[in-house]
Amino acid sequence: MTDQIERASSSARPEDRIEEALDRIAYALHQSRMERPASADWQPVAANIEALRLRVSDLIDRLGDEEA
Repeated sequence: MTDQIERASSSARPEDRIEEALDRIAYALHQSRMERPASADWQPVAANIEALRLRVSDLIDRLGDEEA
């Protein structure tokens, strides 16, 4: 985990840091799913993560348009 934090803080591009954070979230969700019963409802969590991903992607696109 320390290596991940060091890599995240050394990344120059914010979108790379966001992608790494989302990868860590996905890994944590996957690990917790293996430890909990399958009856847990992950649909709301997945929907929130997807909504966050779309908002971040839109923001990055807008920032790219402003720089151009």
